[in-house]
Amino acid sequence: MDRLALLFALMRHCPHGGSLGIHVMLLYTFTWIESNMKKMTLNTLFLGLIALMGSHAVAAPLAGSDFGIGFVLGNPSGLSAKLPTSQNNAFQFILAFNNNRDNWNNHGWANGDCNVNNDCNGSLYFGGDYVWYNYNAIPVKQGRLPFYYGPGLWVSASDNSAVGMRFVLGLEYQFAAAPFDIFLEVAPGIRVIPNTDGYVSAGLGARFFF
Repeated sequence: MDRLALLFALMRHCPHGGSLGIHVMLLYTFTWIESNMKKMTLNTLFLGLIALMGSHAVAAPLAGSDFGIGFVLGNPSGLSAKLPTSQNNAFQFILAFNNNRDNWNNHGWANGDCNVNNDCNGSLYFGGDYVWYNYNAIPVKQGRLPFYYGPGLWVSASDNSAVGMRFVLGLEYQFAAAPFDIFLEVAPGIRVIPNTDGYVSAGLGARFFF
C-alpha cells in the first residue's frame, strides 16, 4: 500500500472525524511538494531553456533579409550597411575615413590639388548604392551566393571635397543557418566635382543581420 492509500485509510478510521484527516492531508501535501521541488525546478528550467533556444532559432533572420551592418576592407575601408527593399533589391552604404590623402586622391575621392598644396588632412567618405540581386547565377548547396550590381553616388569631405558616382559589381555569400554574409565587390567610377577623374575601387567585407 502506498502512502496516499494509507493516508485515506487513516482518514476513514480516524475517531476525530475529518478535521484530523484534513491536517494529515495538508501535511502530506507539503511534504510531497518539498521533496519534489528541486526536481520540478530543474525540469522547468530545462524546458524553459529549450523553448528559449527554439524561439531564437525560429526568429533568427536570414542573411540578406533584414538590416545588416558590418565592415568593408579595401578602398575605402570602413563601416558597411545593407537595407533590403525587396527580395531582389537593396540599398547599401559605406561610411569611412582615411588619413592617406595620396591613396584617396589617386582613386578620385579627393581634389587633385591635395598632392600639390599638401593641404588635405584626410577625407570622410560616404557612399550609397542601389543594387539588384541575381540568385540564379551561381547555385550552391548551402546558403545563397547571389551576384549583385547597381549604380551609386558618393561624397568625400576634407579640406577639399568631391562628389562622384560608380557602378558596383559583386558577389555576396549568405549563410543558411546564421545571420551573416560575406561579400566581394569591385566598382568602376568617376569623380564629377570639382573635376572629372576616373577610378576603380574594390572591397571585401562582412555584415551581421538583425
